[in-house]
Amino acid sequence: MPAEEVGRIFGDVGLGTFRLTLARPLERGEYLAVVDESKRAVLCQLDDVERRSDLNLEKANRLAHGDAVPVEETFFGRSVILGYREGPIVRVPQIPFRPGSPVYRADEPLIAQVLGLKSNGGSSAYLGLLRNHDLKVELDINALCQRHVSVLSKTGGGKSYLVGVLLEEFLKHKVTCVIIDPHGEYGSIRYRSEHAPREHARFGIDAQGFRDQVQEFSPDTNLNPEAKPLTFSLGHLDARELLLFMGITNVRGFVAPMKALLDRVAVDNPEYTVRDLIQAARHGEERSPLLEAIAERLEYVDETHLLAPRGTSLSELVSPGKMTIINLRGSAPDVQELIVTRIATSFFEQRKRGKIPPLFMVLEEAHNFCPQQGQALCSRILKTIASEGRKFGLGMCVVSQRPARVDKSVLSQCATQLILQVTNPLDVRAIAQSIEGLTDGMTEIIQGLPIGTCLVTGGGFQTPLFCEVRPRASRHGGESVKVVPAS
Repeated sequence: MPAEEVGRIFGDVGLGTFRLTLARPLERGEYLAVVDESKRAVLCQLDDVERRSDLNLEKANRLAHGDAVPVEETFFGRSVILGYREGPIVRVPQIPFRPGSPVYRADEPLIAQVLGLKSNGGSSAYLGLLRNHDLKVELDINALCQRHVSVLSKTGGGKSYLVGVLLEEFLKHKVTCVIIDPHGEYGSIRYRSEHAPREHARFGIDAQGFRDQVQEFSPDTNLNPEAKPLTFSLGHLDARELLLFMGITNVRGFVAPMKALLDRVAVDNPEYTVRDLIQAARHGEERSPLLEAIAERLEYVDETHLLAPRGTSLSELVSPGKMTIINLRGSAPDVQELIVTRIATSFFEQRKRGKIPPLFMVLEEAHNFCPQQGQALCSRILKTIASEGRKFGLGMCVVSQRPARVDKSVLSQCATQLILQVTNPLDVRAIAQSIEGLTDGMTEIIQGLPIGTCLVTGGGFQTPLFCEVRPRASRHGGESVKVVPAS
């Protein structure tokens, strides 16, 4: 048992929490230890701290006038009981601690044992260090990919940096991943970090780029010159798929005329273009309001240049052990929805058939693609992947700065959540409702987390914990643009 006593239990004691006096102030979140009735060391965590004094108004006025006034202070705290480890299970004592029992600062072996801070060997992702300790926080990659992940934070809270750390770990372990990148932030993972080596040394990280494992596609290669063109094969879309690609979700009345149109055009020209379909819809022998509506939507699709006689193949997009960036920078929001719908649908269908390797899909700006209010074109397939994808080896990471605006049926399927600073009350409430075991103290801590520290729930851990995120080995591409350059 650790020798440093920091306080004593007082008052009524329950099975989940207790109050304690403190010999000196401690940080909220500090790990503590108490010996139970069976002489076991039980890990606890300081959830709240209070500082009381006898300083009244009269004494405060005297202090303000420079008088020497003695002030007596007492420190109190509230602690939650995390438990003790018994084999693979963490248990909580079933007899309350005895009032007056000493409370100790927990040592790192006890913390590591109860929290489960151990390496998972070849299947662990090194996220960083337990806050205020030199204990590595390593997430189980299989747990991440099989049961989905969410990364949530306010704008500027470090979401893309944290996602970059995860992606580096996936690349080191040859995990096949695809990232939907609306702002073109993630291409920098090709290049070595330029950060000071001192931070890298503390976390045991070497600067590294991943150029050989990264490929990038974009519908706009003029704006994104490092990317290959992203197009979809028109000839491989059946009538229903093409209607969905066109943004027509109520397809029932359109399927028959679209199928007839495709059959008619394909007879004379197997490698037909979108322009060929428009011409046939408007100038064919059969004319109808439905065909005119189809022609109007096809005009819009033609302007996107996304459909070609021969598009980017799925085998190009999904390369085993590599990361594919779908760079959507410069594409209109509705075009982005079309692309995400088609890609996500293809991934899901092909994984069900075992035609592509198991993969992990990262969805940046998730509130735009699966919103809580309203309906995006890609909402349905993303909900399907969230609820069924794990059965077929299709994991998903949901990234957003507005948790309250992400579809709850998607967010609730994320068994691992990485939470950085969140201050919006609606977002804080949404997070508190979606995480089991989150205390009021932790909810308050989230609102004041420093940049670079995150709350980890799931990922192979039974108890939420706070982690200092390690430095990136590769270059970060999501820095804010400086309006006034440094002099």
